[in-house]
Amino acid sequence: MKTGLRVESGSTIRVAIVAIGEMPATQLRDYVATLVQYTRIPLAILSPYYTEHQKSPFAQQPWETGSLLMKFLVGGAERSRWEDFQAQRKILGVFGLCHCPMSPDIGDAYEQFLSMCSRAYPSAQVTGFFASHPTDTQLAQADDKKKDFLELLKAMCVLLFWKGLG
Repeated sequence: MKTGLRVESGSTIRVAIVAIGEMPATQLRDYVATLVQYTRIPLAILSPYYTEHQKSPFAQQPWETGSLLMKFLVGGAERSRWEDFQAQRKILGVFGLCHCPMSPDIGDAYEQFLSMCSRAYPSAQVTGFFASHPTDTQLAQADDKKKDFLELLKAMCVLLFWKGLG
């Protein structure tokens, strides 16, 4: 029997956090510390995307009292041989963290992340690539394929900077 199991283990969403490229250990710790604050997300702050209750498969969901539970696996995790039989063992999300001052080409780091996700985490439903401290030259070097990603990155950098000020 696996140790560390809790009553909530079957309802916990497993999310891998992986460093892409070179990253100082202190930076990785800081990024992970920011993410692990969100291991329990109240459903009250989320909104269902269905507007008509009779069509929603989530009509009985306790939106006022329920929570999403996350388990962050720093450094990733190997696939469980039981994940096809026990869905709670699947890694359903992957966050890639990139420290731009130590990664010369952000586009290559992004491609490396996409390749790693398709190879190591095929069951992941959500992937997110977060690059910190990008330089203007790194942002300018993007080709058309990565423009949408970099626009999102710029918006996130502004949001994180703003949140840090609050």
